[in-house]
Amino acid sequence: MTKLTLIRLCFWLYLAQTVVSEEDVKVGGELVLKLDKSTVSGNITSILWKHGKNKVAEWDKDFGNLEIYGAFINRTTLDSTTGELRISGLKKTDSGVYSVEFNSKLLDKTYKLSVIEAVPKPTITSSCKPDKTSCTLTCEGDTTDAEPVTYSWKEGGRAWEVLDKQINVNKSDTGKSTNSYKYICKMNNTVSVEVSEPVREVFGPEAFPKPTITSSCNANKTSCTLTCEGDTTDAERVTYSWKVGEGAWEVIGKQLTISKSDTGKSTNSYKYMCKMKNSAGEGEVSEPFGEVFGPEPSNIGAVFGVVCLFVAALVSLIVWLVWKKIKGYPQDTWIDILRKYCGGMCAKGSAGVQPEQGKSSS
Repeated sequence: MTKLTLIRLCFWLYLAQTVVSEEDVKVGGELVLKLDKSTVSGNITSILWKHGKNKVAEWDKDFGNLEIYGAFINRTTLDSTTGELRISGLKKTDSGVYSVEFNSKLLDKTYKLSVIEAVPKPTITSSCKPDKTSCTLTCEGDTTDAEPVTYSWKEGGRAWEVLDKQINVNKSDTGKSTNSYKYICKMNNTVSVEVSEPVREVFGPEAFPKPTITSSCNANKTSCTLTCEGDTTDAERVTYSWKVGEGAWEVIGKQLTISKSDTGKSTNSYKYMCKMKNSAGEGEVSEPFGEVFGPEPSNIGAVFGVVCLFVAALVSLIVWLVWKKIKGYPQDTWIDILRKYCGGMCAKGSAGVQPEQGKSSS
């Protein structure tokens, strides 16, 4: 066996005897280091714990007192019976290798401590293309002093999947007009786990079509309910506004109840319009909706009566002219006719009538 081989063998034997226990604890947590009694023989007469080269806690039976050193004062205890060391309120500076001397003998086993920050509760942010057909989701959170961090994502009803801090999603993922999945991300390190709130409507709510107004009235049509109708699938959180007559737009609700007496007329002659709005923007305005309670009563009956009277008078005149011709009174005036058939009742007012040409005035 060569000298070099012997040196290597001794090195590996030394490593085999040096047992390192590694532990990760979050900032503010507690560390408990226990003495491996299998390596201890005889009664305990002295215990010394060190952090690197610095003393942490020391007990000596002969002196009968316990000493806590430096930054570990007021947060460290040492059990002189078991040799257990307990440190609370851990800080980043507590990270490092801890060793113990038992009865003035350094034990082979060491303890490596890493004090790291717990991960924060993450939030999901998105960055989308201008046409919003695909977006990048990022699992955000301050991970300073919390690394290494593992990121996991849950999409819709799927299982958790370990991915990167960012994922890309497409609007067509669900085969719907919008991506309606819920997205959740999770951060974890060796000391903590935190889950974000669900995020949906990654691509924003859908815009909606031009609305239409429908009405439903009571039996006697003294009041009606107008409804601003439109397909709001994937476009919810909609705000409905109404414009009545020449008034200003007013946010009310999907339905508007009106009365026939609103205008003080026999019927409600206002025109009504509605529009819808969500975070995607303001939609189109409906066509004006009027004559909710039906048209105003018209004067067609009176007009019809006048027309009938005119026609009747015209027909009477024609009949009179025809009758006059048939009876042989072509030269008689209407006053002559009235004299012959009305007698004295119609004579009044005829005194001023001139006699016909060719007749004497005796």
